[in-house]
Amino acid sequence: MSAPSVNFKARQSIEQVEESSDLAPKFDDRGLITVVTTDADSGELLMQGYMNAEALSLTIATGEAHYFSRSRQVLWHKGATSGFVQRVRELLIDDDQDCIWLRVDVEGGASCHVGYRSCFYRRIPTATEFGDKQRDGDIDLVFTDTKKVFDPEEVYGDAPNPTLL
Repeated sequence: MSAPSVNFKARQSIEQVEESSDLAPKFDDRGLITVVTTDADSGELLMQGYMNAEALSLTIATGEAHYFSRSRQVLWHKGATSGFVQRVRELLIDDDQDCIWLRVDVEGGASCHVGYRSCFYRRIPTATEFGDKQRDGDIDLVFTDTKKVFDPEEVYGDAPNPTLL
């Protein structure tokens, strides 16, 4: 998939980056920019990922979320395999243009490859919750979502899991 032409401006001054209408994203040394994705209606945090210039250009041009997978080192169209396409309702960039916020509608209601609605389905308990029960610094994550929206094996088959150890 080749990205349509989107002209990103060269970053020339702080004033230009922070106060002008120039789109001058700051990609990191690997050519990536952080993306936070939320549900457009509820505000629920769905996922955090990365885009390279091509993924950002495709997202702008198509109105559907495209990301760059660091684990697989490939561009991916969210939902191309699973059908859970993220349709962009609003695409925002932060003050110094080094982070993207996507507000999306998700077809099928899931964004996590594990099968949950959100990639943030576990909570890290804090010290105030432990009381006297803290065990030598061991922390047990608490599931905030226990019902999967889909079965990953049915959706992805034998495709490799993108999680790296």
